[in-house]
Amino acid sequence: MKHILAVFTFLFLNNILFAQNLSLAQLLEVKKKELGNAEEYLTAKNWEFIKANEPEENKLGSATFTYNKDDMSNRAESFLTYLYSDNSTFTRISIQINQKSKYNEYINSIKAYGCKLILSKVEDGNIIKIYRGNTTTFRVTSSTSTNFFNESTAAWNLFIISNDDYEINLAEE
Repeated sequence: MKHILAVFTFLFLNNILFAQNLSLAQLLEVKKKELGNAEEYLTAKNWEFIKANEPEENKLGSATFTYNKDDMSNRAESFLTYLYSDNSTFTRISIQINQKSKYNEYINSIKAYGCKLILSKVEDGNIIKIYRGNTTTFRVTSSTSTNFFNESTAAWNLFIISNDDYEINLAEE
């Protein structure tokens, strides 16, 4: 009986250790991967694939994953979208998080990488901040929404893009 309990305990702890929301370093690692390798990496960390769209002319393809999704609703702790092109010129990562502690972890990590805040503004009622490092630009959006009970909830989106991609496709006028 002790052996069975030990096995179940090991499996439970093993699952907890490998099931995790991603750190900024892990997000940057996923950004470097090809689509198939990114999917395998995320699935191994208990992210669940939910949908994909193939690239079209002038439109990136995407694969969306969710972490810690509620089985009874579309709510989740995080949503991650991997954006890519057929020629792999640019790969982008977008992650939506709903926990302030995770948001603070990402902001602290961005700053620890030596990134500087280059722009902040309010757009459509959201706060947008652009941080820039040596090779990577981070667009952080802070927003709120109202749920079915008329309660405001906060959400944050972290968009990770190469500096070249940002300058060519998304830089402010």
